[in-house]
Amino acid sequence: MTEMTVDEFVSLSKLQPEERFEYALDKIVENSQLWGLYGANGWLLLQAEQDACLPIWPSEDFAQAWEKDDFPDCKPKAISLDAWLNQWLPGMEKNNTLILVFPLSEDEEGIMLESNEVRECFLEKMPD
Repeated sequence: MTEMTVDEFVSLSKLQPEERFEYALDKIVENSQLWGLYGANGWLLLQAEQDACLPIWPSEDFAQAWEKDDFPDCKPKAISLDAWLNQWLPGMEKNNTLILVFPLSEDEEGIMLESNEVRECFLEKMPD
């Protein structure tokens, strides 16, 4: 995977949450991995009203940009798409953990979905 140019980063940052969601799905399937933030206490989970929520990104660049501002103790860590679909999502469904796809900042949140909805979105994007 190549480093993202500044122009690409800026143009993707200007997309609406729905457009970022579609971009994230495409890139995650293309690269067979996604990114979360990992710190001393494990994977970063956010609180969304009564629910726990795991933020994910399509690239290390965006995860890193987000953690610098809000969670400087966390570092981007890759998750394989295979592990995501077969281990993470079933576990998150049992725990009622939501997924926040491609947030940029507190002002520009991403799309939040339940794990079964995220699984369906990925399966639709994947080649047969």
